[in-house]
Formats: sequence, C-alpha cells, structure tokens
Amino acid sequence: MKNRKLVTLSLLAAPLLAPALAHAQSAQDARNPKGIETPFNGTAEEAYIKDQIRGAGYSGVNSLMRDGDGAWHARAYKGSADVQIAVDRSGHISETAQR
Repeated sequence: MKNRKLVTLSLLAAPLLAPALAHAQSAQDARNPKGIETPFNGTAEEAYIKDQIRGAGYSGVNSLMRDGDGAWHARAYKGSADVQIAVDRSGHISETAQR
C-alpha cells in the first residue's frame, strides 16, 4: 500500500516539476546558448587593453585599433616620448616603429 502511494505521488509531482526544470534549463541557455565563454564586447575589451598598457608604464593611450590578426595598436606616451604600442594576442606589450 505504501508503495502505491509513493508511486502515485511521484506520478502526480512529475508534471508539476517538469516546467520548473525546463525553465531553469532555458534560462541557462539564454545566458550562454552554445555553452561557451562569451567574448568581451569591443568597449570592455578596449578598456581592458588600455588598462594593460597603462599598467606597463605608458600614459595618454589613444588611437587604439585592432588589426586583422587580433593584435591591438595604439599611440601613447612613455615619459615625454610619443610611441607606438602593440599588444599581441597573448597580451605581450611592445613598442613598434612609427607608422
């Protein structure tokens, strides 16, 4: 008799729980539909790159642009010198020749 009640309760509860579980899954899919990390949007990534350049001792970071290979290029000041900066895809910061 107890087993019958347990089975009956389980069968009655399943339809009530199914929509809640489906909603939880669809909410997660809406945030991350392919299950991958979402890349930075341009504005956030630009701000991050500028902060990295400033952290390396440069000031006045401007003219920030990304090339086709994913590297960033900018103008900045190192002391009083106006320099060209490159940040490669791995985050390595270097001075480049004036363009």
